[in-house]
Amino acid sequence: MDYSAYSTEDFLADESFQAFVLARDPKAEQFWQQWVSQHPTQEADFQEAAMIVRKLAGQRAPVPAQLQQAELAKLWHTMREVATPRRQPVLRTGRHLRRARYWVGVGLLAVLGLAATRLNWQQAPAAYTRYAAAGEQRRVVLPDGSHVVLNAHSALRLAAGWQPGQAREVWLTGDAYFNVRHTAPASIRGVGMAPAAVKFIVHAGPLDVAVLGTQFTVFSHGGQAKVVLNSGQVQLSRHDGGAGDLLLKPGELAEYNAALPSAPLAKRPVQAALYSAWTSGQLDFENTPVADIIAVLQDTYGVHITVGNPALLRQKLTGSLPGHDLDGLLNSFSKSLDVNYRRQGNQVWLD
Repeated sequence: MDYSAYSTEDFLADESFQAFVLARDPKAEQFWQQWVSQHPTQEADFQEAAMIVRKLAGQRAPVPAQLQQAELAKLWHTMREVATPRRQPVLRTGRHLRRARYWVGVGLLAVLGLAATRLNWQQAPAAYTRYAAAGEQRRVVLPDGSHVVLNAHSALRLAAGWQPGQAREVWLTGDAYFNVRHTAPASIRGVGMAPAAVKFIVHAGPLDVAVLGTQFTVFSHGGQAKVVLNSGQVQLSRHDGGAGDLLLKPGELAEYNAALPSAPLAKRPVQAALYSAWTSGQLDFENTPVADIIAVLQDTYGVHITVGNPALLRQKLTGSLPGHDLDGLLNSFSKSLDVNYRRQGNQVWLD
């Protein structure tokens, strides 16, 4: 089947996609994780559909039978309106078919027991604000005064209005540096025990990143996510609920790949400033292993770098590289290592 033209509604109507989001079918999980990594232009619709399925699946209390019947009656009435011609027969266009499939998909979710309370139904995506960075970085000020730097080819989505007493939530596709405004009372010192109303939450691929007020960088591509903490504290949790939560301290990096569900959330010490240096257009490093510099370049610029001589990875460098122009950066980097570089698309060779 050709999924390249799928919209949010198409994803919602696909039973295999539902099974992937709800972690019910390992084959579906493997397929969709690989698919979205190969179709980055579809990731926004992909992640939006996944969020809707999770919201519908995330009821916290049983739904009264009377309410279930009422909601299903409304749903059936809407489905009949979509499927039944009015007055004169109408030729079904692709848009009509997709809309009908959307309601069928929602109906399947309801029949499977994924209907939520009336409040949850009303909260399923209403009005959103979306910020996107095309070929260059973009700086954004959020409604609460927090600052975000989006890397090229990245996007951030959030509810059009943040209501007092509710968590500040954003959905990230790509890479971003966050400087989050602290709104919690001074008596609340740790994010782990803080109420949802004062948290700032980034939904990044397979991870949720919760903070109070801090500075950190997130790399989110398909089913993979990395978080690097510059200051403060962040709490990480997996969408599938596995492996428990993980707290990061400044100077730590955590990463998770949803394609390896048995792997726990892991963290390690890094030079945090190196991972956020791209926001200033200059990569500064001091006595830094080449292997670490390459890891940052791969995360920041979405390239895969192959080194001909493994001994180069153990070398350490001190200096600066220009951050805005990838080819200029690679040229300077290769000269520092006294090697040549070749680039074809996202593939780079140093030999």
